[in-house]
Amino acid sequence: MVTKTNRTFSPEHLRFLSYIRAVGTGPKGNRPLTYDEAKDALHLILQRLVPDTAISAFLLGWRVQGERDEELQGCIDYLAEQLLPKCLEGVEIGYPMDGKAKFYPIMLHAAALISDITFHAVYDLPLGPKYGESLDNFDITAPNLRLHNRRDLMPGISDLTKLRNDIGVRTAFNTIEKLNFLAPIALIGMHHAPYFDLYSSLYATYYRRLVIVQGHEGTPEILKKTKYKIVENGEITTHSVDPEMFGIEPIGAKEEMSLEAMHHLIRFPDENLAKMVRLNAAFLGFAAGKYTSIEEGYACLQD
Repeated sequence: MVTKTNRTFSPEHLRFLSYIRAVGTGPKGNRPLTYDEAKDALHLILQRLVPDTAISAFLLGWRVQGERDEELQGCIDYLAEQLLPKCLEGVEIGYPMDGKAKFYPIMLHAAALISDITFHAVYDLPLGPKYGESLDNFDITAPNLRLHNRRDLMPGISDLTKLRNDIGVRTAFNTIEKLNFLAPIALIGMHHAPYFDLYSSLYATYYRRLVIVQGHEGTPEILKKTKYKIVENGEITTHSVDPEMFGIEPIGAKEEMSLEAMHHLIRFPDENLAKMVRLNAAFLGFAAGKYTSIEEGYACLQD
């Protein structure tokens, strides 16, 4: 059989076509990418060395086939190689890039109560299908919080926002984009329990202490009883924090709220919300190593 290719295709485009075939040929022809292939595919995408149509085809095929851990690790390691020189001090709080839709970013607001630690978070234009409010739309006044525009850190991923919104479904980028290697300690939020093990394997080598939280809206935020894991010194420990143990009523926050309503909520908090802010601050202090426990942090912040 003679196989012909378009003579106008660049060598990079031809190489990328082999990755599309790997994830998008069908059940009989599909195969996982190798670690090195995944790194190269991400490089070609972020450097925009292949057409948007080819990127879309790859992302959709890869999503349907299901991303393997080794493939995701190749992507994470590629991103780390690009971003690690920018590593800063303090704590990074990893938010999903689809924004906040159901509650004010309470953890970033709480950061002001831990004034001796610098916290970092990254924002970008909102992503679908959620299209929540990006972090820079909130009037967060914590002087020790640094909000970073992802376009300044990794313009290649930022440039893909429109394409990803045009596709209209989640892709592998939703999994690999929450942390940006900005600090030696990090918190990362997620929705589903299997991501505990996945995020541990993907990120643990890049952080001295990694806290993985099954928090509200896929963030590390605590509004109700919340499971979390700590990865440190090669060990993984499992924990939970329950607001009711601190005399705080859980906050459901299941309905979408307008930006104005979210701002009003935090500007005029009731007693229960003020306590929840304090609990999130205690959790931040504990994650950073300032307190030996959340209970100690909460007690200190009451003084």
